[in-house]
Amino acid sequence: MGRDMCVDVKMEEGYMRMSIEFNNDESKNKISDVISEIEKSMKIYPSVIRRNINEHCGNFSVEFGIEDMNGRTSGEFCEAVMKKLGISYCQI
Repeated sequence: MGRDMCVDVKMEEGYMRMSIEFNNDESKNKISDVISEIEKSMKIYPSVIRRNINEHCGNFSVEFGIEDMNGRTSGEFCEAVMKKLGISYCQI
């Protein structure tokens, strides 16, 4: 069984990716809903990719390229998603 509600962040110059893992349908739906909610409230629309490992496990990748990054907004977006999901730390 995969990890649930675990976040991994990768950053380099001009690029940032936050991956959020899920291992059940409830978490998958919650992550999707929270990402959509934060997009609407912040009016930021990064690339979001959902990948399934199997029927229940997978991850969401939220990706910001240089054209999406405006100062601190990508970090603020990620922090807002994590806070809404109840995730207090991530792997870097």
